[in-house]
Amino acid sequence: MTVGKGAGGTRRHIIDSAETLLAQRGSSDLHLADVAELAHVGLQTIYYHFDSRTQLIAEAQASAYFRLTRPLHEYLGTAERALVEKDEATFWEALGDNLVLAWSYGERDDQWKITKLLIDIWADEKTRIEFRAGLEIQVERWINAINAAKPLGWIRPDLDTYALVTSCWAASIGQALFVNSAKIHYTPESICDFFVEIARVVPSSDSVRTSDAVENQTIVGESS
Repeated sequence: MTVGKGAGGTRRHIIDSAETLLAQRGSSDLHLADVAELAHVGLQTIYYHFDSRTQLIAEAQASAYFRLTRPLHEYLGTAERALVEKDEATFWEALGDNLVLAWSYGERDDQWKITKLLIDIWADEKTRIEFRAGLEIQVERWINAINAAKPLGWIRPDLDTYALVTSCWAASIGQALFVNSAKIHYTPESICDFFVEIARVVPSSDSVRTSDAVENQTIVGESS
């Protein structure tokens, strides 16, 4: 990895180096001397850019979290574009893909990975404040997307948007508790189906019959 020019590039390089080492070992086993060696900087340089070892670990873990969840943000972007284009099928596909991926993280080799990241991030106040602000932006975007889908008739108008979005996010973070449970059985797909079933507007039988009638009339008209 090439060290960027200037103080900002050096700082970013140190974070990247710490993130690399944290992927190989727990934060309790991370030594600044190892970070300095990998980043090709002196310890004094690390202390110039970071107030403490705790802060460096917190920022590296925050970077790892956003890198890990980047695909989720891409699905959100797809859902937002679908709203603008009035493309309901793409909206629900993006929402479903987001849910399935979010609920797949706990099934990976380290089921507690996200929990560990959050614990390390919360250990440093400055990083915690910045991280929370970033999360709130993402949550607000999902809230806006759900609310925008309501007048389009895609999502139940009486649905509590905040309850849906926050429960989905909070539950996906806590999924590691149940991954190896002998009593609780679920799949990311079943969780997705559950949330979609709660939120999605199901056409009434009357509207379905009306739609079928219109379609049949069109077919008859074309064949006449």
